[in-house]
Amino acid sequence: MLAAALLRGGGVIFSPGGGTHHGLADRAAGFCYLNDPVLALLAFRAQGLRRILYIDIDAHHCDGVEIALTGAPDVRMISIHEARRWPFTGGFADRAGGAALNLPVDRGFNDSEFAVLRDRVILPAIERLKPEVIVLQCGADAVEEDPLARLSLSNNAHFDMVRALKDATPRLLVLGGGGYNPWTVGRLWAGVWGVLNGYDTPRTLAPESQSILAALHWTRRRGAVAPHI
Repeated sequence: MLAAALLRGGGVIFSPGGGTHHGLADRAAGFCYLNDPVLALLAFRAQGLRRILYIDIDAHHCDGVEIALTGAPDVRMISIHEARRWPFTGGFADRAGGAALNLPVDRGFNDSEFAVLRDRVILPAIERLKPEVIVLQCGADAVEEDPLARLSLSNNAHFDMVRALKDATPRLLVLGGGGYNPWTVGRLWAGVWGVLNGYDTPRTLAPESQSILAALHWTRRRGAVAPHI
């Protein structure tokens, strides 16, 4: 809600602690107590904006956002998420009363396939809608090493999406979302911040950064993750 207020005149805000898209009106769900994406979208609506676009690339479908805004004439939702994954919603035929485009993808969904959806579906939709604001939920659980999904994206898929949206709207709010591997979450959020601020992403991290990653100890990860990636 604060981000929406700060973006009244335009700009970009990154809120990595946001993105709790499963929260429902009457109860918590999926680690989410409050649905901050919905609160932000309603705050933008209260400002008088009528072309509001919500894009969600978290590995899990944004069921709480869709339930809250089904049939909304001024909000459009696009979600890329793993099919047959909790919360088991967001089928391709589900249009949320005309407000949503759901794009469920199979296990192993990779960067090249993500780029096809970005360039042939999402960016053309933005061109048609000409949104006054875009809210992007940029969940880190869609990357390959996350234990709660089986997608095969790298950080670059998220970075490229953020880069593509940076100049596509006068107001951009980027939210963190899910992520259950400290290596990938830290890399992804730092990289998103760098992209939004115009920094080049290095191919190899500095020794100081590598030492921070090397000091992390976490046993529940799918496959080994090299600290320098």
